[in-house]
This record gives sequence, C-alpha cells and structure tokens, in this order.
Amino acid sequence: MHGSSVFLISFFTSAATAVGAVYFIQRYDIFETKTPVADTVVPDLRGLAEADARANATVAHLALLVASREPNADARGGTVLRQSVPAGQHVARDYSMSVVLAEEIPKVPAVADLTVDAAKAKLEAAGYSMQVSASVPSPTVPEGVVIEQTPAAGAAQPKGATIAVQVSSGTGDVEVPKLIGLSIATAKANLEKLGLKAVVHWISVGETPTYVVLNQKPAAGEKLKPDAEVQLTACQ
Repeated sequence: MHGSSVFLISFFTSAATAVGAVYFIQRYDIFETKTPVADTVVPDLRGLAEADARANATVAHLALLVASREPNADARGGTVLRQSVPAGQHVARDYSMSVVLAEEIPKVPAVADLTVDAAKAKLEAAGYSMQVSASVPSPTVPEGVVIEQTPAAGAAQPKGATIAVQVSSGTGDVEVPKLIGLSIATAKANLEKLGLKAVVHWISVGETPTYVVLNQKPAAGEKLKPDAEVQLTACQ
C-alpha cells in the first residue's frame, strides 16, 4: 500500500471519530454546565400592613396571595398574622406564597347619657342589639336615660352581640340593696350608684372578718329618698 493511501485512510478515520465524538457530546449533554435556577429569600411579613407586605414581596420577587382574614382583638386590621412560607427560607423567584390577614374586631360604642331610643339606634347602626337589664333610680340622671352599659364602651365585641344597659327611672324612692357580707368598698360603690350615701361605723371584735359589712340600717328592701344615708357596721 502506498504511503499516500495510508495517510488518507488515517485522516478520514480520525475525522470520522472526531465528528462522532462531537455528536455524542452534543446529543447527551456531556460536559454541559447547566445554569442554576435563581432563588430568593422569603422576608418576614408578619405584623406588616397588606400594602407593605406586598411591597416587600415584590422586592423579593415573590407573588403574594391573601388566603383568608381572621378576627383578632390584638392586631390591627389588615396586618399579616401568618405566612405560608417561613421567613429566611430559600424559594425560586416568582414563587407564590400566601398570608392570613387580621380582621379587626369592632368596638362597642358609648351610649351612656343617651335616651333609650337614641342608644338603641346607635348600637344597631354599629351592628349590635340592646337589652334593658334594669331600671334604677338616680338623683342626677333624668328618667329614660342610660346610666351604665355592659360591655363597657370601647370593649371589643363581634357584631351581633347584645349590649345590656341600665336606665334611670328618675329621682323616685330608692330601694336599699342587701349589703351585709360585701366588702366596705363594694357596698359604698353600690350605694353611690343608687344615689345613696354610706356612713361606716367601725368596731373591733376578735375573730371577725375585717372591712366587711356586718350590719346595715335601714335593712335591705326599705325605701329611701335619693341622697339619704345608709348606716354600715364593719370591723377594722
């Protein structure tokens, strides 16, 4: 075989081998370096208002969804209570995560010093119902005007709750309540609500509860004029 023929055969064999190797590498991605998927770090959105949470999510290349809203007496309405992915976790960019927002519980409006009709209208406008729990005499509050409400004004209560009110029956005779067994402080407060005055007579008796009403005069159930005195006996 001539030398030129041997050279040509060797050349074409090498060329064929090289072409085959290139095809095999390209076909099966041998030695190919894949570009890693970009990720992002999840920010802490808890306690943020919805608008601020969305802004932070946008900066972090995340899609933010509101899963639900929950009534909460401690958090401001519209702030994030929980998030579906913990803060600090790595996720792919444009990942969708959800949050739960706080829904503020409404507060009871003040109706003291309003007439019964005005108080009822104000409570119903706020989503509450009203019940007159008692009519009590008062030397200072006109008849038909609310003296006290339960729950108190400003208390967090869900809509639909019933608000109990005490209404003044005017300055008529006052029925003395039972005070024996109550603490002196409580007895005084109860009498003041009725427009009566407490006069305490202190005694000293061994093995007797202290600062507790032992006797009262007039007795419970008797009628007095507003601003009358009720005598209380207690041990110091």
